[in-house]
Amino acid sequence: MTDAFYFYGCIKSGQEQDFGPIGIGGAVVKTMIARDIAAVVSAGPFMLYDSLEKEKTIKDLVTHQFVIEQVMKQWTIVPVKFGTMVESEEQVRAFLHEGYDLLSGELSRMEGKIEIDVVARWELPKVLVTLPRRNAEVLAKQQEVARKGALAGVEEKIALGKAIEQALAAEKARYRQDILHALQQLAADVRLHPPASEDMIFNGSFLLDRRDEAAFAGAVDMLDRDFENMLNFRIVGPLPVYSFATLVLESIDAGEFEQARRLFGLEGEITEKAVRDAYHRLAQRAHPDTNGGRVGDFHLVHTAYQTLKDYVEKGLVHVGLYRWESETV
Repeated sequence: MTDAFYFYGCIKSGQEQDFGPIGIGGAVVKTMIARDIAAVVSAGPFMLYDSLEKEKTIKDLVTHQFVIEQVMKQWTIVPVKFGTMVESEEQVRAFLHEGYDLLSGELSRMEGKIEIDVVARWELPKVLVTLPRRNAEVLAKQQEVARKGALAGVEEKIALGKAIEQALAAEKARYRQDILHALQQLAADVRLHPPASEDMIFNGSFLLDRRDEAAFAGAVDMLDRDFENMLNFRIVGPLPVYSFATLVLESIDAGEFEQARRLFGLEGEITEKAVRDAYHRLAQRAHPDTNGGRVGDFHLVHTAYQTLKDYVEKGLVHVGLYRWESETV
């Protein structure tokens, strides 16, 4: 199948755009329009990314990110989840029409916005050296062990270790609070992510107006000075707004829908009541505990019901929005 389309994201534009042959497989990246919003796509063979080799997936992920970053040089783009493909131009346009209100709203909300990711790691040896002067309990237990010298027992050393562990946890929490307090004042929104390693004390994404990027970088530099080089900061960005608005495109397989419709005997307009009534009738007939139905038949009825229920609620094609959950400080 060669007439499928890979979906990168959506921009607010009522005119067709051509970004050149920068897409997956060297394909031309262009737009398809619905009123004043446009899908950024490239044509190519249909692929299921769950079944591709790792090398191909990584290569296409890099291209996916590159395309979005190129587009965002001129446009505000709301990205689509990596690996999203649709099977025809009609499906692209259907997604735009069905999801127009959501897409238009998110594009307006993200207009002029960028994402900046901030990671902070601490220099543990430096923190440990200065810890006693900031924690009275650690200082007292450290002095006790030092005073006893070789006579210090295991219990005293364990107590010192526990005091240091608790003090480090408190220090980490304090650092995170201080970083968040200093930076969130410049941000429209914040997402906190789990630390990726033991030495990482902060991992967050900040939604900024483009005009605040320099001020935000200055605030990070000031934090670096305030913490006396005990923390190492890394800024990544500007990035597309992955952590705050990632589009998810979903569709109901036309073949599965048609099979479910025939099984339920539904014609014309399909309503919630018609689906529910047909399901109750068929489920009662197919249930293995009532009329001797087979488990396989009951499962088929239930699967068809879920397909038709999704169709009534969302239509054959629909657009969703994924927002990353934020960790608590």
